[in-house]
Amino acid sequence: RGSIENNNTLSDNTDIEHEYKRSIYATTLFTEFMGRKLNIIDCPGSDDFCGNLFSAFKVGDVGVMLVNAQTGWEVGNVIQGRYARILNKPLIAVVNQLDAEKASFESTFETIKDKASVKPVIVQYPVNQGVGFDSFIDVLMMKMYRFTDENGTREELDIPEDQLEYAQMLNQELSEAAAVYDDALMELYFEKGSLTQDDIRSGLKLGVANREIMPIFCCSGKRDIGTKRLMEFIINVAPGPTTPTSAPKFVSIEGEELVADETQPAVAFIFKSQIEQHIGEITYFRVVRGKITEGMELVNSRTGNKEKLSQLFAVAGKNRIKVTELSAGDIGCTVKLKGTRTNDTLAAAGAHVKVEPIVFPEPRYRAAVKAKEQGDEEKLGKLLNDIKYEDPTILVEYSKELKQTIIQGQGEHHLNIVKTRLAADNKLEIEYFAPKIPYRETITKVAQADYRHKKQSGGAGQFGEVHMVIEPYYDGMPEPTKYKVGGKEITVNIKGKEEYDLDWGGKLQFYNSIVGGAIDARFMPAILKGIMEKMDEGPLTGSYARDIRVVIYDGKMHPVDSNEISFRLAARNAFSEAFKSAGPKILEPVYDVEVLVPSDKMGDVMSDLQGRRAIIMGMTSEKGFEKLSAKVPLKEMASYSTALSSLTGGRSSFTMKFASYELVPGDVQDKLLKAYEAEEKEE
Repeated sequence: RGSIENNNTLSDNTDIEHEYKRSIYATTLFTEFMGRKLNIIDCPGSDDFCGNLFSAFKVGDVGVMLVNAQTGWEVGNVIQGRYARILNKPLIAVVNQLDAEKASFESTFETIKDKASVKPVIVQYPVNQGVGFDSFIDVLMMKMYRFTDENGTREELDIPEDQLEYAQMLNQELSEAAAVYDDALMELYFEKGSLTQDDIRSGLKLGVANREIMPIFCCSGKRDIGTKRLMEFIINVAPGPTTPTSAPKFVSIEGEELVADETQPAVAFIFKSQIEQHIGEITYFRVVRGKITEGMELVNSRTGNKEKLSQLFAVAGKNRIKVTELSAGDIGCTVKLKGTRTNDTLAAAGAHVKVEPIVFPEPRYRAAVKAKEQGDEEKLGKLLNDIKYEDPTILVEYSKELKQTIIQGQGEHHLNIVKTRLAADNKLEIEYFAPKIPYRETITKVAQADYRHKKQSGGAGQFGEVHMVIEPYYDGMPEPTKYKVGGKEITVNIKGKEEYDLDWGGKLQFYNSIVGGAIDARFMPAILKGIMEKMDEGPLTGSYARDIRVVIYDGKMHPVDSNEISFRLAARNAFSEAFKSAGPKILEPVYDVEVLVPSDKMGDVMSDLQGRRAIIMGMTSEKGFEKLSAKVPLKEMASYSTALSSLTGGRSSFTMKFASYELVPGDVQDKLLKAYEAEEKEE
């Protein structure tokens, strides 16, 4: 079993986990018990590493949720419970650390009852919780179990006289809870007033599988108290891939339910990818259907390429045990696949199955990253790609717009682990700094400008003159017919229209309204190119411009000196002048933010958000926690995960998702313009 103190547990087996004394990566394990193989994925509890939890819930049949007997149901449990609900996975709760000085099963159970969204039912309760904890009563078995050493050796005893009445009452509650889900059991219960162990089990099977009830168990993981009874219950009651009350089935993207049938063509779903020194890529999968054998060829449904599974392994942490086959419902890994990664499906040739992918949460924390030594930039790029390959909740991209490499993750701790790992494993020192904000520029009113580009320098000259009107673009606006700008009226005769969805969001509409051949049609692409160059680097702060309509209504050309470069430069300058006269504004990215916060911290969190220019959109209650919805500018979210954790003692969580671009307030715009001017002067 190993111990955390001695850094020799099968799970949490990396140096970084030894340093932190906690799970950071999900570890796949297995045990064999009662003639069954139980696959276990030990997940980190921190929400910074929730990607592991999403992967595990995808391929697991039942969630075993640990609740600390000293602190009760915490925000982590709320988050995990929410993920289980989203993925429709049944839960069993285990009250752990009952051997701790401040352990209280009673108050822990009250917090579960108060805050969990699935009804908890007690299967076990401790007899002597606290430092001397060694016994619990199982009200399904109606036995007391006493543990005689640190290795799970147990005695099975009759329930003591002083505990019998309470145990019988809990057995009655368990019988009632079990009877609810089966009409025949309900009749039997009314007839006899009680149910047998087998009857209770068959009712609990339905209740757990339907996510109606959550059985509560007792344990001390450190001293191996309660582990065997928990495993017995999982085998006898919890839904599995082939049990009559089966776990939620895998579904293909076409909506077909995939039954764990060994006789059907093989399908495997990849839930984790890993890169290990000296081995290379390791691919972890669950056999969804059929049987996979060593040397088998399967087809990757995403790429259409064949992959040969030359070796198969059962996984116990760092230990990989070679096997020759894995059947439906089992979990294993293979090595050296060519182009298969997390969320891919491998299927028998002709099966044409693609399993619905894991939907990972949006990032909540972003930073700009660079190597401390300039010569390490290429190495950094490769290593960040490897990390992204292993952890799909890490996003990395080089932003041409911001001229920075931006890394995004679930929180500050998440990104700090990346930094620590790069230094420890690859001797690469990196630094994080505040990323620039991808602002946008736009206009708020109509403006006109004309510009003549003329250059004579011996030989061929350059000449191009462009007259344009620009105005703000919005969806569904009518076609232009007439403008009145600066005291003059401009009539628009549309000769051509082009509309572009810009790569950075928003639109550009470009109209050719030239009459009488003032500018040849062959110069229109050059005029458009000049405008696009200025859209690519807006006149205010160098940010992308968007949502603009441009009408070219007049101009002049020269029979000899006019060429494409002349009109490109004339258009650039005319657009820049018009833009500055059109009520230019800076837009900033605004995110939809949802915060789950304990009721007693609501005021602090709300006032902190308002200090971040948030607009509160609504509040709802969720089992002892409040859910705050707000729209918050990205600039104000830079340090939010750290601030929220500090404000609430780590008891809150949040999600954020891009919503829209909105105008920045006047005072913010002034600051941005001054900062850009100072930057330009420096350069």
